[in-house]
Amino acid sequence: MSQICAISKTCACRNVARCRTKEAGRLFLWFPVPHTLKKVTSYLQQFALKFELMHKRPGLSLDCRPGQSQEIARSLAQLLAPRELKETQVLFLQGAIQPQLHDFSDITSLQRFIKFNQSDWLVEMLATERFTSYFQPIVSIKDTSQIYGYESLLRGLDEQGNLVLPGPILELATEAGLLPQLDRVARLSAIAQFSRHQVSGHIFINFAPTALYDPAFCLRSTVEAIDQAGISHERVIFEVVESDNLQDLDHLKTVLKYYRDAGFLIALDDLGSGYSSLNLLHQLRPDFIKLDIELIQDVHQNLYKASITEKLLEITQKLNIHSVVEGIECIEELNWLRERGATFAQGYLIGKPSEVPVTTTPHFDPIALTVASADGKQVEQHVQHQSESERIVTAVTQRIRQSLELDEILQTTAAEVRQLFEVDRVVIYQFEADWSGLVAVESLAEGCMSIQGYTIDTCFQPSRVAYFQQGNTRAIEDIESPGLSPCHVEFLRSMQIRAYLIVPILQQDGLWGLLIAHQCHHVRQWQQSEINLFNQLAGQAAIAIQQSELYHQLQQANHELQRLACSDGLTQVANRRCFDDTFNAQWQRLAREQASLSLILCDVDYFKLYNDTHGHLAGDDALRQVAKAISQTVKHPADLVARYGGEEFAVILPNTDIESAIAVARDIQNNVSALKKPHPHSQVSQFITLSLGVATITPHSQLSPATLIATADQGLYQAKAQGRNCVVQMDCEEVDAKSLL
Repeated sequence: MSQICAISKTCACRNVARCRTKEAGRLFLWFPVPHTLKKVTSYLQQFALKFELMHKRPGLSLDCRPGQSQEIARSLAQLLAPRELKETQVLFLQGAIQPQLHDFSDITSLQRFIKFNQSDWLVEMLATERFTSYFQPIVSIKDTSQIYGYESLLRGLDEQGNLVLPGPILELATEAGLLPQLDRVARLSAIAQFSRHQVSGHIFINFAPTALYDPAFCLRSTVEAIDQAGISHERVIFEVVESDNLQDLDHLKTVLKYYRDAGFLIALDDLGSGYSSLNLLHQLRPDFIKLDIELIQDVHQNLYKASITEKLLEITQKLNIHSVVEGIECIEELNWLRERGATFAQGYLIGKPSEVPVTTTPHFDPIALTVASADGKQVEQHVQHQSESERIVTAVTQRIRQSLELDEILQTTAAEVRQLFEVDRVVIYQFEADWSGLVAVESLAEGCMSIQGYTIDTCFQPSRVAYFQQGNTRAIEDIESPGLSPCHVEFLRSMQIRAYLIVPILQQDGLWGLLIAHQCHHVRQWQQSEINLFNQLAGQAAIAIQQSELYHQLQQANHELQRLACSDGLTQVANRRCFDDTFNAQWQRLAREQASLSLILCDVDYFKLYNDTHGHLAGDDALRQVAKAISQTVKHPADLVARYGGEEFAVILPNTDIESAIAVARDIQNNVSALKKPHPHSQVSQFITLSLGVATITPHSQLSPATLIATADQGLYQAKAQGRNCVVQMDCEEVDAKSLL
């Protein structure tokens, strides 16, 4: 048996193998395309390096003196494109032998091969288990002196015993394929250190789902360590690092099921920073979510962070999920989050990570903002109690923010402000990009004329726009007083305006509109306190408006992401994932309704010959045209055209009987034939054609959805066997074929 550089074998979380590429051996390289092979052979010839080509696929092998394989790999890293590095496969065998069957499990990417050869210090750290754990307290946000638990944070130790922060360790472990070993060491270190300090409370342990191949095997040592330490399972919360961009959700669910079956709790970490937060929240149903530090920092000042965080906390409260907010560094962040119903708090304001878990944390009074440390030292923050106007703003703001719909926000704002100030009319004037605009909403007292939809000021000049953009207000006690232009006064009279107050509605990108109060029947002396309060309410309205616009932008983005996730990138019809979801949903619906479901499977005839003749770019274009022709055939909104795989397409036809399905299949044939796409090497036509299999069934609980797919697939197989370019119907029960040329 050969001695090898056990790169792939490091996927076993208990095995830390040292790479032997520093010794003499033979290096095998397999390339994704011939072009890459040509580049590499030119490079090797340039330096007179002898190699042997492989004939069944683009590749080569060469003998290497000690350490030469690493030199060649590093040189190729400068020569090849990033994608070529990822897709080039490599195997190093010590000695001059040919690979055997068992050696192929050690093939890895060239990129990982290079990184693994640079990871000697990490391999040594793992082999000697030079790691420790630090602990950061997690406290009740209502009473920060009450410690709920601790998050375990991994730290490395160099040969002198100095701390190595986790950033470079995690980055290299991921790239070199050492994450399983690191993940296991981190879990065991956390448990051992937590047990040694004998503190009460819960322990939060991070884990990377991709590091666990078989949960029952990989986590056995973790559970054993927890049991030996005498830590009850309900005190342990395992954190899924959500930003890992999970590729295998089913695998993650299997891991979490193992944890839950063992009595552990689950947290979704870094919510708001990663790949698909809300989707994972729905899929995984965690006991806790941890809001990412990037979302929390300055949340009380940043409109976008505030909008997102507020909604996330609202969701967790409705779903009865505990929330842990990370990275709290100032009292303003703490109080903002406390007011919005967060459950637990974590951050430097409360306690920094430490090797020995702290047993006391400071208490922050929610009203006076008085900080009381454990040893009784008092630090008074000079914060005044809320004034009457602030309480009014808070109450009105809550009513304004009850909806995320822009029309409702504007209407509520106008109504609340008119009632509060007891004026005759309140309007919100919205600007367009060219500074034209109109009265978007209004609230009227009885006997006042409506001006909704009007342009208020015919004398509005760019200089006035600049005036309000700077945050200035305008208060007119009596329009008949000197100072206003005649045309302006005449316009105000026509609108039944005797006195008015205007404040700008400002957003980060400039002036959005104006909040205006009108006194229609008499003059009014505007008090400075009223103007200040009016400004505060305009500011809160601006936040609510921007939240609404952001919410709708997020909705649109989510719709677009959903569309992209369900679309085939080449043909723009539905992809296989969308087909599976739609097919299963229609099956369940039609089983309840006892209605028919038809399926057509189509395959482009002799498509490989088309690709070989015209090239893959022309083949891609042909598939796009075929997909468009098929899509133009379906008529009903519930019908779905999907790329089933390669040159195969599928058409789902709910509430469609077999005769109608056959008619659709014939129309598809005709539409594709009408393309007259030349296919000189086809054995059935001079143009591109399709073979189609059609099947219809009435779903019920005793049948599997796979029955209909298998039947339509058998029809497609029969169509090909009968010479292609035809439609074959298959009966799901009798499985009799009837050819329809």
